[in-house]
Amino acid sequence: MTKSAQKFVGKATFAALSANEVLTDIFPDTPKAGLEHIELSHTMDGIIILPATANILGKAANGVADDLVSTLLSVCEQPTLFVPAMNSRMWENPATMDAISKLKNREKAILNPDSGYLASLHEGTGRLPGNTEIMNAIRELFSPPLPLKNIHVLVTAGPTHESIDPVRYLTNRSSGKMGFALAEVARDLGADVTLITGPVFLPDPAEIHIINVTTVHQMLESIQKCISKSKWDYIIMAAAPADYYLEGPSESKIKRKSEKLSLSLSTAPDILKSIKDSTDSVIVAFALETENGKEEALRKMKDKGADYIILNYANEEGAGFESSTNRVTIFSKNGDEINLKKDRKDRIARKIFKSILKKQLP
Repeated sequence: MTKSAQKFVGKATFAALSANEVLTDIFPDTPKAGLEHIELSHTMDGIIILPATANILGKAANGVADDLVSTLLSVCEQPTLFVPAMNSRMWENPATMDAISKLKNREKAILNPDSGYLASLHEGTGRLPGNTEIMNAIRELFSPPLPLKNIHVLVTAGPTHESIDPVRYLTNRSSGKMGFALAEVARDLGADVTLITGPVFLPDPAEIHIINVTTVHQMLESIQKCISKSKWDYIIMAAAPADYYLEGPSESKIKRKSEKLSLSLSTAPDILKSIKDSTDSVIVAFALETENGKEEALRKMKDKGADYIILNYANEEGAGFESSTNRVTIFSKNGDEINLKKDRKDRIARKIFKSILKKQLP
């Protein structure tokens, strides 16, 4: 409860009627002292803000976290429903309308208030909706659409390790986070997902078939096996397999005997080129660049026969490898270009499915 809420219903009354502990302070005098809202962000299934005032709508839309409720909203990503109730002038205020638009763009559910007599005895829009409407809106929070139900998605992620000797290998800085995020979002949208991943330091996501590989040849072999055994609706190539490998790596550790060491590297197989003619799947590829990004991405999309290619930059802060965030541009073979602002990789993954792949769903 906020302080304003307690002006209408006391904390003790609310606790007695709800049979639950009532939290009112960010820093209560308890053993957890200030961590209650963090704990709630992991244990709650959904959030209903009722009544949702103009104040909390504005705070939530703009990331203000100065009381317990607004702080809770800043850390929670569960399905959230706002049930507005306020004076009609407040509801029609341009700032309130802007806040509602922002929240809807973030996929928050917002009921429209009813019209009628208000607390001020004026008539207008701002009354709390009826119980049935509220309860149905709560039920809808937990019936998410599954646009990828009965769809089969194959995702690759992470780097590969190409041995030099028993203790050394060639690799890159890929963390696998983008590929894992795409696999998890596809799962959450109802897809049957297989994830082929190189060596990463990420936990295996639940409800996803995991195939672990080490080298680029193993990744290629695994993809070919998957394609030969099953029909895939989407193949998302988010891995960063090696471009070169060492044929016949040393069976023993190479000793440092001179100031220079030369390695003879061979070109690794281009996985996407190797499989494009053996599948009719919608193929989504990634292009990680440091310069001439659009030109290179479009060239690769055409050269590799991809339906979509997603461009990101290795030399951009907070994007590309070793980052939990990314900023991408999506190109399609039909000439579409979609720019996604920098965001957390799981959100970027969701936006990819929402903004592009859904166009092809039945």
